[in-house]
Amino acid sequence: MNAFWRSKKGQAAMEFLMTYGWAILVVLVVIGALSYFGVLSPSTLLPEKCTFPVSVSCTDFSVLGTGGLTLVLQNGAGRDMIIQGITASSEALGTGSMGCSCNASTGGGALRNGQSRSFTVATTPVGGCAGTPCAFRDTGRDKNRYFINVSYSWLDSPTIVHILPGELLGRKP
Repeated sequence: MNAFWRSKKGQAAMEFLMTYGWAILVVLVVIGALSYFGVLSPSTLLPEKCTFPVSVSCTDFSVLGTGGLTLVLQNGAGRDMIIQGITASSEALGTGSMGCSCNASTGGGALRNGQSRSFTVATTPVGGCAGTPCAFRDTGRDKNRYFINVSYSWLDSPTIVHILPGELLGRKP
């Protein structure tokens, strides 16, 4: 009688493991199929975005095929400011080895409180890419990350320059 109950317990344990094993296998196959067809691709899940701290907002942007960026910035600081320059760097800019990245800069002008203005960040090589054009490089990703620094000063004290860091995640041209 004792051996009979042991075999029933073993059969119940095997049925339990087989049922959950098949369920886990089905879930893994579904996840694999979704990944294969690109549904779970990070490039489709991550939105294109441009973010800055609260004093300046990036209302629109464009990644240009010539190797530059166009940003539409809005002053929300409560004070008038002078944009001294904008620099952008990314591993997607420049030519050469993977360690090389180029910066791009542009001059600015007055940006009144609440005003929006478009800035184009031109492609001029600096640093490790000196002498080479600052064009786009294929990183193998659909979207690239650009680190942007806006140099500005307040209109009432133009000698003190502040740096405002931002970030852009945009699709390659």
